[in-house]
Amino acid sequence: MGIIISLTFLGIFGISNINLVGVFILIMLFYHAQDIVVGEINERIKMNSRLLIKKGLANSVVAFFILISFAVYQSPAIKSFKDVSELPSSSQIFIKKVVGGTLGGQIDQVSPSEKEAILNQVTQEVIRESNLFLKPYFEYIPPALAFGLFLILWGVSWIFIWLAVFIGMLFFQILQKTKFFKIEERDVRAETIVV
Repeated sequence: MGIIISLTFLGIFGISNINLVGVFILIMLFYHAQDIVVGEINERIKMNSRLLIKKGLANSVVAFFILISFAVYQSPAIKSFKDVSELPSSSQIFIKKVVGGTLGGQIDQVSPSEKEAILNQVTQEVIRESNLFLKPYFEYIPPALAFGLFLILWGVSWIFIWLAVFIGMLFFQILQKTKFFKIEERDVRAETIVV
């Protein structure tokens, strides 16, 4: 499954160093998920489809999120942020509110027009200084946005995991009822520690 997903990803997004790294991470995480599930099956006394599915899903979901983040990083919308050389205009409104809250008590005695002029002048100066300070870091906006997307997806991964567990359990039960596989009991030898 990891190879099929990897080839599909490379077919859609092309072969590049970052895509090859993403594919390598995906295959390693899928291999680790398989190792966890096989170990769980071999060491389990009683089969529990929910635990079997849930154990391997965390790695699989993280692998998909990494590929999604790499794909977003390469998208033209994110790459357009690389050419940004100053803060967006929407930040001016936010900075003006912060300046107004900071200087509010000190400029209450002046007329409304003078207050507005002071706020505008301080806001422009803060934006100019912020742009000078942040200029060397603007080129890192695309990877930061892609990593931010990964963190957001990882934060809500429990939704995907539990939805996949539910679907997996349903699929497991359907395959078991249609006699695609059956669960047998076997006598096993167990290891114990003797002191």
